Amino acid sequence: MQKIHFVGIKGSGTSALAQVFARMGYEVTGSDTDAVFFTDGLLREAGITRIVSPSEANLTGVEIVCHSPAYGDDHIEIKTAKEQGIPVLTYPEMLGTLMDGRRAVLVSGTHGKTTTTSMISTLLLHAQLDPLAIIGSKNYNIGSNARFGEGPMVAEACEYRRSFLNYQPYIAIVNNIDFDHPDYFKGIDDVFDAFQTFVDKVPEDGALITWGDQELCRRLVTKGRTVYFGLEATNDIYATDVTEHRGHLTFTVWEQGVALGTVSMRALGTHNVLNALATIALSRLQGVPFADVQAAFGNFGGVYRRFDYLGEVEGVEVYDDYAHHPSEIETTLAAVKKSFPTDHLLTVFQPHTVSRTLAFLEEFAEALTLSDEVMLVKVFQSARETGDRAEELTWTLARRIEELGTKVHVVNTLDEGTERLQGELSRRSGLVLTMGAGDVRSLGEHLLKIKAY
Repeated sequence: MQKIHFVGIKGSGTSALAQVFARMGYEVTGSDTDAVFFTDGLLREAGITRIVSPSEANLTGVEIVCHSPAYGDDHIEIKTAKEQGIPVLTYPEMLGTLMDGRRAVLVSGTHGKTTTTSMISTLLLHAQLDPLAIIGSKNYNIGSNARFGEGPMVAEACEYRRSFLNYQPYIAIVNNIDFDHPDYFKGIDDVFDAFQTFVDKVPEDGALITWGDQELCRRLVTKGRTVYFGLEATNDIYATDVTEHRGHLTFTVWEQGVALGTVSMRALGTHNVLNALATIALSRLQGVPFADVQAAFGNFGGVYRRFDYLGEVEGVEVYDDYAHHPSEIETTLAAVKKSFPTDHLLTVFQPHTVSRTLAFLEEFAEALTLSDEVMLVKVFQSARETGDRAEELTWTLARRIEELGTKVHVVNTLDEGTERLQGELSRRSGLVLTMGAGDVRSLGEHLLKIKAY
């Protein structure tokens, strides 16, 4: 039995990959921080119980080391493995090995990858196609962020650092193309070039599924078949009669001008209609009956940290969302206000990384004005970033939001934010939405725990 050691095993992607290899029969170990993440329980359920602090002693008997791209050659285990001649693969390289001999469905795009991958996994599972799934967060239908099966493979394909060029797509889904990761990409042309290079890997008998309402997506060229989805009737798969109310969506699906039927699901926002249409476009290529599509969406339980309902306290509903790019924030907040039109919305936002906040400060401010009120938590600074500009940048963003006419509270820590909200709950109603790619979710969770006693 081959032994694989994962560096940073608790990460959302790395943990999913570790689970799949464990269920394939490999001996899997890992190292990470002592902090508890949602992935701890998922790893235990897959039989991965040896998770330790990083040390060169962890490599005894190890035949492959896989590490999160967050770690470099200066990490003690990566450095030791290379000195000892143990093969070292990054997460994207390791994930790429799973595609040998498989017709992989790879979900890319600047936004919506995790939700779309989760929808596809749920559909394939419902249709009894036994999927192998690698998802960027926990799928409530599967009960994990990973599943090992002998059927179609579906996985997220991230553009950051051109990671998705390690993969071989049979069907490539491109949800959208937007400028993100300013620490890596030079601009939107650089981003588009990365996506085109990814799509170039689709074989002649494969397919590209992409958003036909976006000009950049329409510019993509592939050797295989192209299927467009969107809200316009010029697409191959499109939706009409979209309605939403308090977190539920209903819409009619059309294919080449022919109505297939109505889909209803627990979700909100036009962006999730588009995610669903991408999934439906794939279902047509896979020959899944539309009745199964309707049933799968009707039972779709959602995704961890994607407008995730945490609970209710003193008449206030608490939700959490991973949105951390201005476009995602704008999309999510607009959808919340449309779905809950009479509810007061307080958004607790934790900006993620100094570089992203600097690059998009004006866009962040404008997007957050869609909320009735904002609580701004000090910028979550990446370990890759040097210096200490987080507090200064947080106040700069707060002042700009106020200039645009929206009330702002600034807190330095999540505990400070929890304490402030706790004192205000009796005077509040409506929704509290924690938002960001860092650990801001814990504020909502802590608030609910305090009020439970």
